[in-house]
Amino acid sequence: MKIDRFSRWIFNSYSPSLEGLALFRIFTALMFLFFLMPDASYYSDLANFPDDFFSPPPGPMMLIDSFPEAWFFYIVHLFLIVSWLGILFGYKSRVSSLMAGVFMLILLGFIFSIGKVNHQMLLVLLPVIMAFSNWGEAYSIDARRADPPSQAEGWPLVLLALFVGFMMFTAGFPKILGGWLDGDTLATKGHLLNQYFVRGRTELLSGFMVDMNVPWVWSLLDWATVIFETGFLVAVLRAGWTRLFVCFAVLFHFSTMLTLNIAFLVNFPAYAAFLPWRKIHNYISPRLSSESDSINVALIFGAVLTGIFTIIKIIDKNDLILQLSEPSFDDLAIIGTALVIVIALGVRKAKSLIISVRS
Repeated sequence: MKIDRFSRWIFNSYSPSLEGLALFRIFTALMFLFFLMPDASYYSDLANFPDDFFSPPPGPMMLIDSFPEAWFFYIVHLFLIVSWLGILFGYKSRVSSLMAGVFMLILLGFIFSIGKVNHQMLLVLLPVIMAFSNWGEAYSIDARRADPPSQAEGWPLVLLALFVGFMMFTAGFPKILGGWLDGDTLATKGHLLNQYFVRGRTELLSGFMVDMNVPWVWSLLDWATVIFETGFLVAVLRAGWTRLFVCFAVLFHFSTMLTLNIAFLVNFPAYAAFLPWRKIHNYISPRLSSESDSINVALIFGAVLTGIFTIIKIIDKNDLILQLSEPSFDDLAIIGTALVIVIALGVRKAKSLIISVRS
């Protein structure tokens, strides 16, 4: 019986469609290519670091004892772009997805070898995990060349949720040990003051929050942060709980961006995996295509996203709206849009609950 429950959780928690996964694939590829690629201008400096600075994180990078030449980074960077283009157009999707993870891991391995490790491993894990979901079996070059497609797999979403939950837990549990639940600590405010005065992150609402002296509010934020980060790992046991905690995550990152000037944009492609892509596809498909040419769905969806992302990038690069050092306009636009989507989904869910109760 326990085995049956475990199997149902792994294989039946999510029931994605091939078309929904394909829309997510297109979204993720464009998101990565526009906003999440490593900064290539950093490679020359990285190659010129003395070998004494080379301190790789635990793993395969420890087999290497020095930084390679700059041309190596540029070649890997090019392969990374090609891999994500393969994902975008669905060409040898599984191989492209796996290679995207490998090339990103190589670049991050060297970038992290100078001592600073950022929270970017989801950029490695996401394409590798989704490679096994068959997200390249619809609206793709593979789909036009292959035999009848394989079925959509939901278990990679469970695995992705586990990784996200574990990463959240590793952030939350040390906070418990560090005294965040002590009402006199006010750890969130202490973190804010460090960001504001030491790191110079003074944009947006940070100044207002620094001046706010309401101890019970800061204590409440401490508790809420710990409960959210540690609770995510429990939430993965049910798809509905996971989606709810993803909504909390969007709200959490939006508030963190406004107050601490820290944006976790790298997490958002993973969060987007839990959007109702099947329903999104079923909604837009009749409006964007005819039965004789359903590929228009992917073409129009990709073209619209490309246009929106291009506009965001132009505004950011030319400081046309906001002149911020951190967070960037990219962060504000995408995370703000994610919050609007979460609110819209919440309102829709509330309406359906009210209707069901009245009936």
